[in-house]
Amino acid sequence: MKGWIYKISHKDEVTGKNNFPGYCYIGQTRVTIKDRWNQHRIACLKYEASRDSRRRGKHADLYETMSVIRISNFIIEEMAEYECENENELVTILEKSEARFIDQYDSIDKGWNAKKATRSAVRNVDEESLYQKARESNVAYNSLRHRVKNMGESVGDAIKHLKEKINDKAIIYQYKRQLFTTIKEIAESRIHNPNKLRKQTIEQRVRNLRQKNRLAEREDNKKNQLILVLTDDILAPTKQREISIKTPDGDTLTGNKKLVYSKLRERYPNLVPKKYQTFIARSNKSNWNLEQALGLEYPPELMPIKHLIETGEYDWANGEKPNFVTHIGNPVILEEKKEIFPNQTQFANEYGVPKDMVSDYLITKNMTPEEFLKLKGLTP
Repeated sequence: MKGWIYKISHKDEVTGKNNFPGYCYIGQTRVTIKDRWNQHRIACLKYEASRDSRRRGKHADLYETMSVIRISNFIIEEMAEYECENENELVTILEKSEARFIDQYDSIDKGWNAKKATRSAVRNVDEESLYQKARESNVAYNSLRHRVKNMGESVGDAIKHLKEKINDKAIIYQYKRQLFTTIKEIAESRIHNPNKLRKQTIEQRVRNLRQKNRLAEREDNKKNQLILVLTDDILAPTKQREISIKTPDGDTLTGNKKLVYSKLRERYPNLVPKKYQTFIARSNKSNWNLEQALGLEYPPELMPIKHLIETGEYDWANGEKPNFVTHIGNPVILEEKKEIFPNQTQFANEYGVPKDMVSDYLITKNMTPEEFLKLKGLTP
């Protein structure tokens, strides 16, 4: 079987120029380079379509850039080819080679790789054996693997525990003289969970206290139930984590989110959002970092063109830098004039054309801004 290492980089489909020199994405594949490129193209289109609900992943930086600059302006190149009869050996070779190329091109700090190469999903011999034992014993493989790999139990003890657990009593949770059949019910109770803790947080706290034998338990043999008596500290508010933000003046502010926001708002009223909730809402989005949420950095949609502006190769249209706090939409790049419009609305307004027409031709019909203007008889 074969495997390949590949590189994705920018190449303007009209000029043939790489406007992002030094930027690339390094990947590995066990399907052909052509098939892998098609997978990337399809995934990028889905990523663009799910912009409101997408999640941060290892391809997010690449797809964010491709969706803004347009897929047709990117190419894929084969960097290395390997062949091996054993699949696990091939995976090891590919991940080591991918890591070398990532380091060679510095494609994490100066490219679109989000992280180092990770182990592909191929089970090793021990895992295959564990999987088989789980099937033979009629227990969950993931639970068996967790107890053996993470808790250090022997395979026999882990299987024995899991089989006994099947016959365990149903767990009921008691808090403030009220009984709950699930943690979810507690999490959703406005009376008992005024701090709005997540279900996962409550589950983790219960699990930790049980492991330390700090939770009272009582059995109800008639109902075949085990009642866990929850304490107040399980539903106590979470401690606010400190954040550190480097300011435009070069110093660093450290504290909880509200404190840092207040200080920055006072110092930079023209940059930082007026409302604290705007900052929180943006910082909770998977594709926004804290600096972006505070208006101190280019928002996600504009990050792909940041270096074009900062290197001086391109200018903002009409010399007007967008407001990072209120900005919405993807930029439009006018290659002929080396101008960048912050979004399609501004581009449409400048040329006196309907915004939905711009969107239709640039996105749906995959035209360049220059092609669109020429079609409409307009001069760039």
